[in-house]
Amino acid sequence: MSAPEPAASAEARERLRASVVIPCRNRAALTVELVEALFAQTLPHSDYEIVVVDNRSTDDTAQCVAALQERSPCRLLFHVMPENRGPAHSRNAGVGLARGEIIAFTDSDCRPRPDWLERGLAPFAAPEVAFVTGSVFDKPEQRGGFFARATGALTVEHPTYPTMNAFYRRRFFLEAGGFDESLCFRDFRDRPNECADTDLAWRLKEKGLRNVFDRELVIFHEVETQRPIAWVLEPFRLWLVPALVRRHPQLRRSLLRARLFFCKENALACLALLGATAGLAFDRALFLFVLPYGMALPYLWWAIALHKRPVRSRDLLRFLPETALIAARQLVMCAGLVYGSLRFRCLVL
Repeated sequence: MSAPEPAASAEARERLRASVVIPCRNRAALTVELVEALFAQTLPHSDYEIVVVDNRSTDDTAQCVAALQERSPCRLLFHVMPENRGPAHSRNAGVGLARGEIIAFTDSDCRPRPDWLERGLAPFAAPEVAFVTGSVFDKPEQRGGFFARATGALTVEHPTYPTMNAFYRRRFFLEAGGFDESLCFRDFRDRPNECADTDLAWRLKEKGLRNVFDRELVIFHEVETQRPIAWVLEPFRLWLVPALVRRHPQLRRSLLRARLFFCKENALACLALLGATAGLAFDRALFLFVLPYGMALPYLWWAIALHKRPVRSRDLLRFLPETALIAARQLVMCAGLVYGSLRFRCLVL
């Protein structure tokens, strides 16, 4: 765990109510969109600053932020990390550079509503509030296709407390040691995977500190269209869920289904796999053919229902491969959770 060191005196920090910390890498256009949305906040520009922390981008992020600095109505700091060690490390570094009493976190592929900062700061009038989270929606002007990595609508308090829309009181953040950088890993595709945001929120909650969820505190998230192979492999990142559940057993009740399954579809997928295994093991016994097909049907019905449209004969050439891809993606998710369960010695399926 690495605690960020304050870069400014307490007297200097008191001059700002909030600091927005944004980690980024190779998202120049999206970062510009986000920063311009922060320029348009209803909170007075003298009350907040923006800290952009770059994880060694190879695009024109630096030049774009430099252009924004020339016309920024508030303090806009740009910091390049010496190496890309993932978002948890860069967020900690951003807090160390920040001067605000409240630290607002969002991601470089997000866009806040104009009242985001004003609404996010309001609950901190109560001194016992440690952190505040809000709703996340897909950007309304975007329409995702089959291979879209869409957020959907997150309109209730979610037990993962994602940093795409989170405010922390600086004092409590520092006392907790910031984000635990040991929870940032590289996956088999050499991409950083981390769950330090969920871990920090639960560490504060376990201390008895108060948090607030505001449904009207809104962030819009980019809808990313992925390549088919990336779309299938993307759920493997959930291999970190067992690490979280081991650290914070309360997550079994608030995050998992039946305190075991990450989602109900995983339970159906496990049922289908069990049926298929039984069918392979006992294929000579005719009556047992009923078992594999019967156990697989609930999962297949779920996969078909995801298409959200009637099945027509002219669509079969697309419908059948899509259903197979959905099943493959589900198996990747289950494989990731099994791998994480073995690595962290905590069973989650």
